[in-house]
Amino acid sequence: MIRIRLNILFVFFRAVLLRVALLRSFLLRAFLLRTALFLAALFPPAPSFSQGLIIPSGAYVIGNTGNIVLQNNWVNNGSFTHNDGTLIFSGTTQTLGGSVPSVFNNITVSTGSNTTIITAGQQLRGILTSNATLNSNGNLTLLSTAAATASVSGSGTGNVLGNLTMQRYLPSGFGYKYFSSPFKADTVGDFSTEINLNTSFPDFYRNDENQLTNGWITYTNPSGLLVPLQGYTVNFGTSTAPLTVSLTGVVSNGIVTAPTLTNHNFIYTQGFNLVGNPYPSPIDWNSSTGWTKTNIDNALYFFRAGTTDQYTGTYSTYINGVSSDGTASNIIPAMQGFFIHVTNGSFPVTGQLVVNNNARNNNPSVIFLGNGGAPEGPPPLLRLRAGYNDTDTLSDPLVIYFKNNATTGFDNKLDALKLMNTHPAVPSLYAIASDTARLSIQALPNLEDQLQIIPLGLSAPQDGYITFRLADIQQTPSHTRLYLTDTKAGIDQDLSQSPRYRLYLAKGDYKNRFFLKFSPTALTPATPPVTQPFDAYDAGGRLMIKSNLTTDTKANLLIFDAAGHIVYRQQLTDNNWHSFDISSFPAAVYVLSLGNEQETHAKKLFIGKER
Repeated sequence: MIRIRLNILFVFFRAVLLRVALLRSFLLRAFLLRTALFLAALFPPAPSFSQGLIIPSGAYVIGNTGNIVLQNNWVNNGSFTHNDGTLIFSGTTQTLGGSVPSVFNNITVSTGSNTTIITAGQQLRGILTSNATLNSNGNLTLLSTAAATASVSGSGTGNVLGNLTMQRYLPSGFGYKYFSSPFKADTVGDFSTEINLNTSFPDFYRNDENQLTNGWITYTNPSGLLVPLQGYTVNFGTSTAPLTVSLTGVVSNGIVTAPTLTNHNFIYTQGFNLVGNPYPSPIDWNSSTGWTKTNIDNALYFFRAGTTDQYTGTYSTYINGVSSDGTASNIIPAMQGFFIHVTNGSFPVTGQLVVNNNARNNNPSVIFLGNGGAPEGPPPLLRLRAGYNDTDTLSDPLVIYFKNNATTGFDNKLDALKLMNTHPAVPSLYAIASDTARLSIQALPNLEDQLQIIPLGLSAPQDGYITFRLADIQQTPSHTRLYLTDTKAGIDQDLSQSPRYRLYLAKGDYKNRFFLKFSPTALTPATPPVTQPFDAYDAGGRLMIKSNLTTDTKANLLIFDAAGHIVYRQQLTDNNWHSFDISSFPAAVYVLSLGNEQETHAKKLFIGKER
């Protein structure tokens, strides 16, 4: 037995000696390097320290968890896969290079380290934090995908010097996007790889509120400066395919002040100023210590390009924890442009907007257009939508929410004004405040046991059937009844029972016709009202008519002018609503006759342009 054990020990030590003899070989060195990092990955709480790291040609390293801490240089001549964790430079003077570019998860430069990226093509998909000095030298790209966008952390106490490239992934390149630059001295020419700056119909504009026109000014000179904290609009064309925009420059950091913001109360610009995120990271509009807002309303206004016309689109809004469409939020992505409104007052009003690193956010999953997550702790609210197509993407939202200190007039800390959509297939729906302000989000005093009426406005860009839809209702008292009133049709529809109301409307603006009503009790009496033989109204060039006859569902419609002549005839085949074109009728009072072999009824109706 002892002899067997000795033989085993002899074999073991001989194997060890053979392994030692092979230490000079390239393959074993690579094996030991991979083994060391693999063992470090098994115990993530303890970072892997090294004076430096050289990955030889033909070798590979996989970093799954934990951090890699270097006090000397990083050299990758082989293969490196960084699935998680952070590469930390904690030495004094260090370099990041090698013949093979690397894709890093996170990079941190520790206090006291001066790190320089010396070879091109290095990429980052997570967060870059510099607590000392990182010299990027134009050799680093912040990647952006549908899932995440890399960023430079605003919590770093140091600097990032030299050019770097930042990407911005767009789910679709179709139409206009509101952009800003994350760099100090970027120029319009940085967009020349994505758009043609020499087209006869310009694709790049800046915005000036102090204009009697719509405020858009052509800005296609390649040397034109992209001012930090200012927004621009860029038309990327007609392709709906995803697009990744790349800009290059020296990153903005610290305190950034926007150019002078104004409100001249001009008919088209109305005090709205286009600004933009100045940092290579998201920013939080709600940050209490990161902003100086003087004469600036509390709402954000984001633009979404249309789907059929590249020159049009729709707006979404965020204010005080409430999102008009359920997606716009207080977290503003890197490179995102957006409108803000300078407070009304004694015109012209001057506003000031200043931001610092305290407002920066490191959430990599914030997507373009400000869709950064649901608002936190929403108050009691309802969201009503209006659209020709009963979908969220082609309908316009209005939000009503309730706060103890709210009023029925416009409050620039609680309410958001209405920016009218330019999409030809999307109407603009808004509430009308007691001071006549048009609102996309309105705060009202808390619901009480009494009737509350909210006037609505609607701008219809084309003729057609429009559907009002109760899309969302949260935390309102269970006993409260919500009605949509159409005064012209004489309808009070209980939206809790029937959340959709559809009707035909001609192109135009509609006020004093539609209302929202909150009621503690049902508006209809306990006994059913007397049913009229038929209902009819003029919808701006369309006659809307519904037969209530019970003896026969078929009925003949005749329309007589003041002289008693028949000017129109049609047949109704059922008791549903029908729509007929009467746009050629001169404005006047007409007599409508509807009947069948059993009964005939008549009523007078004024037909003319919507007033």
